[in-house]
Amino acid sequence: MTDRADKFDWSGGHPALDLVNTLDERPSDSPIERLVTYRDLVRFARRAGLITASMSARLLRLDGRSCARVVERARELRERVHDVLAAAHSRRPPRRRDLDAISAAVQAAHAAQVLVASPARGLARHVWSPASGPDIPLHACSLAIERLILEEEPERVRKCGASDCDVYYLDTSKSRLRQWCSMTSCGNREKQRRWRAATR
Repeated sequence: MTDRADKFDWSGGHPALDLVNTLDERPSDSPIERLVTYRDLVRFARRAGLITASMSARLLRLDGRSCARVVERARELRERVHDVLAAAHSRRPPRRRDLDAISAAVQAAHAAQVLVASPARGLARHVWSPASGPDIPLHACSLAIERLILEEEPERVRKCGASDCDVYYLDTSKSRLRQWCSMTSCGNREKQRRWRAATR
């Protein structure tokens, strides 16, 4: 995406990890919620490349209780994914209830897609069912989560090494030695902290 000048943290390197990181400053006493409204969820899905600009424009016109419930479910799913990642980081097996919740979300997302003819791209392609309505950004996030869990190498999914950061990211470096979500923020801050501790 070209427009990253927004309130979301894009250091995850994968849409599913960027979704997890929408709860900012998670280890603090006052974490910052970035998915406050349905519009936030739609904008996140668009900027993460999970839905098209035209779909985003259509969804941004929606309003009501059903939209509020969708963003609540998206936050709940995000926390399920975070707990699975935290378990993996601590070398613990994920909780069955977290995997079941993710599985249900992924199944619902697949059920919300239909095949349409597409001569230019094979025989057919998936599109969102018109009945999906406001659930589309949640479904799009669910499919991104499925791709993360099934397709990415687990050892490449890392947690920032800073003691006060809970950002997860995909380590795509050739050396596989990336330690920080961002060298300019957490990396420099943690190095300065360690240097001060060593010189005391």
